[in-house]
Amino acid sequence: MSNSQPSSTLGTLLPSTPDSARPTGARGEIVPRILAVIIDAIPSVVITILCTVLAIIPVLGLLAIPLNFLLQLGYYFVFIPWSVSTTGASIGKKFMKLRVCPQGAPLQRIAFMPALLRQFGNFFFLNLIVLAIKGEERISLSDMLAKSEVIQVQD
Repeated sequence: MSNSQPSSTLGTLLPSTPDSARPTGARGEIVPRILAVIIDAIPSVVITILCTVLAIIPVLGLLAIPLNFLLQLGYYFVFIPWSVSTTGASIGKKFMKLRVCPQGAPLQRIAFMPALLRQFGNFFFLNLIVLAIKGEERISLSDMLAKSEVIQVQD
């Protein structure tokens, strides 16, 4: 698989890490992974704020709740899995210098469907339960389901 940045408008806006980065050989630590989840939630918060502002406007306010719902679904279950499958990381993981890859293949990308499956586990916080239980291995339930792992990378 290619490690090059996808040719898209969003691709140029994302930080280059981990696309051009080298694996360190270590799995992603828990704190950077949690910070990556928090960073990934920022666009969701922005979407909610914009839809709340839209709700104040007469007539358009009727569209605010369904629009927010659709945008949130699109962000969490289309954009994030797409980003992980094409660039190896979500926005938060890129900032935290982490990469999602198939188990034992640090230079490859996971396909969209495993990335989507992984995202479902992440969205419902199932990963935190297993991370707490299997903390030494730093593998989440979502990683087990998608047969993936989160690794640290360096520039």
